[in-house]
Amino acid sequence: MTKKANLAVVGCGHLAQRQHISNILKSRNANLHTLCDIDESILRDLNGRFPAAKTCTDIRLVMADPEVDGVVIATKTDLHVPLALEFLQAGKHVYVEKPLAETPDACEKVIAAEKAAGKKLIVGMNRRMAPSYRDAKQILLRHGGAKALYYRIADAYSIDWGKGFEPGYRLVVEVCHIFDICRFLTGDEVAEVYCLSRRNDEDNIVLNFASGATAMILSTGYAPWETPKEHMEVVADTGVITVDEFCELHCFGMEGEVPERLYPGHSHVEREQSHVAWIGSAGLAGDIGLRRMLADFRRETERMDHGSDAYRRRCHQLDEQLPMINYSVDKGWLAAVEHFADVILNGVDVEAATAMDAYEAARITRAAVLSRKEKRIVSMTEI
Repeated sequence: MTKKANLAVVGCGHLAQRQHISNILKSRNANLHTLCDIDESILRDLNGRFPAAKTCTDIRLVMADPEVDGVVIATKTDLHVPLALEFLQAGKHVYVEKPLAETPDACEKVIAAEKAAGKKLIVGMNRRMAPSYRDAKQILLRHGGAKALYYRIADAYSIDWGKGFEPGYRLVVEVCHIFDICRFLTGDEVAEVYCLSRRNDEDNIVLNFASGATAMILSTGYAPWETPKEHMEVVADTGVITVDEFCELHCFGMEGEVPERLYPGHSHVEREQSHVAWIGSAGLAGDIGLRRMLADFRRETERMDHGSDAYRRRCHQLDEQLPMINYSVDKGWLAAVEHFADVILNGVDVEAATAMDAYEAARITRAAVLSRKEKRIVSMTEI
């Protein structure tokens, strides 16, 4: 039997249930060993849904368990750094959700702790592991590298799921992904940042890189649910690449490259999965079709009598059975977990985002916030 890395999930709320636990169960080389959360009711619910060797409410039990090889930290952001430090000191490998921290200084503490512990830490800026983006990176390297990049990230953050966060927090929790992927694709460090904003959580951000490469990011939290969330265009020395929603890649003017590649969707072990093949064969059109269907279903549900059994049944379908709108394309979640397990089991070099990558993303975020506030270009030497 092939050995698997025993993983504990610490913080078993929304994100863990919708991504990490399912991905561990689907992985080729990881085993769901422990579920840990301070809320006993969450653990009781999960115990009937997901097979794990153990459940507990005390992280000290996870730290002391010799059977646990690594932990996946999916708690609230303010606990990411203290928990990462404790688990590293306890001799565990760590996968911690993004953002690692809200400040560069806090990231530096984790960098030092990882080095002292001799263990590995991966940050959940998972887009580096998305099949479409990894292919794009290799194609770009064959054609002189990324020289100019445009990235749109548009979702319902400001009109739905992000309503409770303070204005501007979207840069910290969501756009950090895009800062990281721009560094990944250019292989370069940001020298200057310029951010313009018309309203809260809607920004146009320009990154100037040390090499002279540039990236333009449009981030908005005011897009309706049916809007494809992410689109990328990259100009290389010879030709252009576009990637839509992680499921469709096109090459233009790049001799020797396959002009179009389609990528299957992403699924959850508990939910309906027919969209995986649908997106894989129809690409962006499949993703848009799924989004429109789910968005219409949500709107129809909200128009129903909220006290009715029919309404409760439809809510259950949305929450437990149907595909999830922003989790239905392959953004690299499963690959990131499998890579984490490979790092633990085989000592392979880390190709996912590191604490140093999180540090750079936090610096860029700080520069963008300052630029937006002062309406000027900010040099990274100021940060």
